[in-house]
Amino acid sequence: MIERRIVRRYATALFSAATKAGVVDGVESDLGLVSYTLESSRGLVDAMKSPLVPASTKREILKSIFGDKVDPITLSYLYLLVDKRREEGMLQTEEEYILLANEARGMVSADVTTAVELDKEQETLIKAKLSKMTGKTVEIVKIIDSRIMGGVLVKIGDRVIDGSVRGQLAALRETLLS
Repeated sequence: MIERRIVRRYATALFSAATKAGVVDGVESDLGLVSYTLESSRGLVDAMKSPLVPASTKREILKSIFGDKVDPITLSYLYLLVDKRREEGMLQTEEEYILLANEARGMVSADVTTAVELDKEQETLIKAKLSKMTGKTVEIVKIIDSRIMGGVLVKIGDRVIDGSVRGQLAALRETLLS
């Protein structure tokens, strides 16, 4: 598996090229198709990862599968991954690309973990507060985890806001022990 920072660098280059060509949404859709196709075919993934399959054969395979279904920028990107021996990045690029595209659209995804299901009013309130805090439109991914005991744990990118009972108890414990 390729390190995330490397995949992000490739995805950033792809996003830049797609932006210049005005095909950001199309490339995002293409990457979804590529991921779906690869996840559906173990043999295709094995062929792409195999060091025994020459790059020229991999390029022909990609051209035969995606040649008339994806934007030329997407196909060129897949060829680049093959040429640089970064084929594993094909499955990882979609997630990074979507993050970049959403960031450009002024959107951000927040993982919101609670002990119980949020009602619509609570969800709306959390969205509004997070939007105000980030200055972006927030899309919430709800996660239920009874281990947090109560409260809410929010993760936006690398930033964590721990308002959970479990987190507060851990902080209190640290304070008392120090």
